[in-house]
Amino acid sequence: MAGNTEPPVLLKALQHNCAQGGQTMEAIMKSAVKREADLVLIQEPWGEKVKDSTRSHPSFTFIKGEESAVPKCWIAVNRTSGCWITELKNLAKGCRNYVQVIEVVPPGGDAIIIANVYDQEDRTKKSRPAQDAAWGEIVKLRSMIISRDMNAHSKMWNPKATYSRNHTFGECLIEEEDLFVWNMEEATRKGPEAMNHFIIGLTLSSPNIELDWRLLDEEAAGSDHEVLLWGVLGTPPPRADTSAETTGWDISGWDPTGESEEEGKRKSEERRAKARECYLVGARRTPIL
Repeated sequence: MAGNTEPPVLLKALQHNCAQGGQTMEAIMKSAVKREADLVLIQEPWGEKVKDSTRSHPSFTFIKGEESAVPKCWIAVNRTSGCWITELKNLAKGCRNYVQVIEVVPPGGDAIIIANVYDQEDRTKKSRPAQDAAWGEIVKLRSMIISRDMNAHSKMWNPKATYSRNHTFGECLIEEEDLFVWNMEEATRKGPEAMNHFIIGLTLSSPNIELDWRLLDEEAAGSDHEVLLWGVLGTPPPRADTSAETTGWDISGWDPTGESEEEGKRKSEERRAKARECYLVGARRTPIL
């Protein structure tokens, strides 16, 4: 009997803007426990004047950045995760908690750099601190994922966008570094006051990263931002060998490892084709089939 050829999930993460809500933080942490997430990449964990009840959690520990700065990004790490995680503070130095960068080594996988980004304007200084991170160094790293929440609109990641705003930095980063946009066409921000189709929560990666990405529109976290779930996929395991004695087939020329690799590539191409088509339409290009 053939074995399981689905690629293993090396790392599972939730991505969400909690809109400075303590109850939303509690809801997303419950979802993380239920889904056995390794990481929760949080933007706007709580406001300056909000009484915080989630500074600690029995199942997760928090990476909070500079304690003296207003919290803009937090990363929650599952205490039972087998991943080895290191915070790379130098790559986000001077960003005032608008960016966090970590190195994650999942069991059986290679090191992955993950950037948790809240790319919004700091109105007190009329700047966008997230763009001050060491992006030149970050994007040079071999395997990278960017979890990004931003007030920026572009057809490059949202084919239904009716206008462009604050888009230049994001477009240049994607184009120049050949980053892959995993979002589909679903809006990532919804609500009674949402008059437009907004995709402001993005998941980007370097081309060699394969994700199982989806939007959890059924997940009610109490925020007008949608919860994003993605898993880093590894190499599919080889199929179990099958003998001619039990099947009656002559499979002497069959390479089960090679077929497993081909099947994995086919599934990978199908997933990427769907995401890539959305990206190319948004960029006003013709998909290459």
